[in-house]
Amino acid sequence: MQLLAENELLALLVILFLGLAIGQIKIFGFKLGVAAVLFVGLILATIEPEIQISPLIYIVGLALFVYTIGLEAGPEFFSSLRSRGIKHNLFGIGVLAVVTIESFLLIKFLPIDPVEGAGAFTGALTNTPAMAAIVDALPSLISDKGELAAAHDMPVIGYSLAYPIGVLAVIASIGIMSKVFRVDHDQEAIDAGVAALPLHTRDIKILKDDLPSITDLPSKFGLDITVSRIEYKGHLYIPSPGDTVSVGDIISVVGTEEEIARAAEYLGELMPGDPTHDGRLDFRRIFVSASDVVGVPIAELQTRMDGMIITRIRRGDHDIVAEPNMRLELGDRVRVVAPPEKIKDATKFFGDSYKKLSDVNLLPLTLGLTLGVLVGLIKIPLPGGSSLALGSAGGPLVVALILGAVGRTGPLVWPIPYSANLAFRTMGLALFLAGIGTTAGKGFQAALSDPASLTVLGLAAIIAFSSALLTLIVGHRVLKIPFGQTAGILSGLQTHPAVLSYVNDQAKNELPAMGYTTVYPMAMIMKIILAQVLVVLVL
Repeated sequence: MQLLAENELLALLVILFLGLAIGQIKIFGFKLGVAAVLFVGLILATIEPEIQISPLIYIVGLALFVYTIGLEAGPEFFSSLRSRGIKHNLFGIGVLAVVTIESFLLIKFLPIDPVEGAGAFTGALTNTPAMAAIVDALPSLISDKGELAAAHDMPVIGYSLAYPIGVLAVIASIGIMSKVFRVDHDQEAIDAGVAALPLHTRDIKILKDDLPSITDLPSKFGLDITVSRIEYKGHLYIPSPGDTVSVGDIISVVGTEEEIARAAEYLGELMPGDPTHDGRLDFRRIFVSASDVVGVPIAELQTRMDGMIITRIRRGDHDIVAEPNMRLELGDRVRVVAPPEKIKDATKFFGDSYKKLSDVNLLPLTLGLTLGVLVGLIKIPLPGGSSLALGSAGGPLVVALILGAVGRTGPLVWPIPYSANLAFRTMGLALFLAGIGTTAGKGFQAALSDPASLTVLGLAAIIAFSSALLTLIVGHRVLKIPFGQTAGILSGLQTHPAVLSYVNDQAKNELPAMGYTTVYPMAMIMKIILAQVLVVLVL
């Protein structure tokens, strides 16, 4: 242990290795994944408090993690605000308000130092900025210098004791309730429309009159399809924007089986067998590596693709229908239908260079992170002389959500390739968890020698379990939010990446990230405010 205490880099690498290795082990059917890094750091620092990781390392890791999450979730975040996002945020505010009232009553009636209890509140909800806000608020609440000096370290002690309980209790609650509710994550993803269902191509014979143009067909009938070809009097051709179809024409439609069946109901009838093949049309999967096509709506790209059409996009392991308002990302693979002589033009248009794709442009990444950190430094004055700042987590997340939705600004392409995003995200999360684990472990070891610490641990357990169970039960059973998304909302309310990492490992779909990013900015701000309200009430 002394070797690790004297060599910070070695300690970091050992914590990362052991954490990632243990995270792959299934315990009672659960895997902690990257979250295990937190507990390895905590255990090692509890055994040897001198094992510490520089704060800069885990702050950079946290900023990198939330930034890459925000880039991917940006488009979905803003579209969700127009529908379910407001409901989910109001639900989150309600949960935090109930937990704050509960904490106030517990601190008042338990034999516990009120300032330490307020610190335990922030630890149980795993929010470092909220704990720092309590420390900043103390001078304006305690006038006696002796009392102020005695109270100064109490929020940190309460936070350090409660923090591990906050993470572990929430992860345990999610694991237990998923079994109680018998959650089928795959079915939830299908029902929510985010599942990676296989795409098919089928021919539909047009039997309806007065149909809109091919471009407007999907939006007119609410269909998630793409029309890849039109057969008119025995001749196949690629549809152009504004083309229409008449009774007797045959169109080739790309979509899921359900969407194709719906399209047939609106347009005509399904033709038996596979679509007609014609040597005059070909298709190819092409890597998107050309930066000038990234962040541009597909409808706009189609105007530059004479005689060619994008029918599918493969992002990660998922095939999705190429919708007009969708924007391509670096690393996507597009399926293009075109005459054989134009396939070479399509390849050149999209780039199709795996080597170029692996050369990640770090300029937009570092610029976006810089903007995020600057936004996080902005202080908003609050009543009582204190102030609110989003910090190194909230600032980069807010900026990334905006930039992810924007896609590109002039020559700057903000999103990064999918594989690079996952790599940066995992590394950032692992660095953050290693650092915060050793930081909490030092205070945890010191506080365990104090019998009164058991009361603080009990308080933290009540707060953490009650907030988790309230969110999961009300969100899933009462509000009918998919469990994966509800668990993501809980992760966002906890503002802790380890919880999201665990939920992602269990769900293996986009629902947890959708819930997390929807409520995270609100939760960060609300917990900073509520922590200061709580310490005012208990003093």
